[in-house]
Amino acid sequence: MSDVLDLKIRQMHQALSDLSTDDLSKINPEIGSEEGRQYMKVDFNDCSDSTKRANAASLLIANIASIKDHLRVWCSTQKCPFLGEDLINKNQAVALIHDLWNVDKHARLNKPPRSGFTPHLKELSTSLSLTTGTAAGSNVAVTFDRLNGKMNTMSGNGGSATLTLQAQVVDENGKILGDFATICAEAVTEWEKALKAAGVPLPQ
Repeated sequence: MSDVLDLKIRQMHQALSDLSTDDLSKINPEIGSEEGRQYMKVDFNDCSDSTKRANAASLLIANIASIKDHLRVWCSTQKCPFLGEDLINKNQAVALIHDLWNVDKHARLNKPPRSGFTPHLKELSTSLSLTTGTAAGSNVAVTFDRLNGKMNTMSGNGGSATLTLQAQVVDENGKILGDFATICAEAVTEWEKALKAAGVPLPQ
């Protein structure tokens, strides 16, 4: 495999992985009082600004969608069938990522969308995700000290707490088509299948 294709696959995986981080050190609750009542406020979007969130989403979309042309070059070099266009036509997640990339590049689509929609991202935000593992006794908990706002995370047997970039993919009328991270993960899986079918050794 060429070094370029190997790097593109690694970039795709890294960009997907970067949707979540277990570094919770930037979470800074606001503690105050109002009308004789104490309160604690946590806004997880304070951990990143809107520009950084948009950049992370655009980078992931581009890294997934650009695999198509790199696979095309591989197939041409190896003299094997290129099935990337068929994959876009048959898989909705792959088609949505393809259309999101073209909208991002060209501001609007100059060809009919492959997914049947003109998609865009809505409500791009950062949230705290608590996930338990599959092992018996898997657990995760988050607590805040009411005096100083310090956050404490406890987990065991595969449980985890992460800050995760989230968004909805919507069509031109605002109808929700799916969760951005879920669509990206499915598209990555489908492109990996196409790469393997073409004989591309995936990075370990």
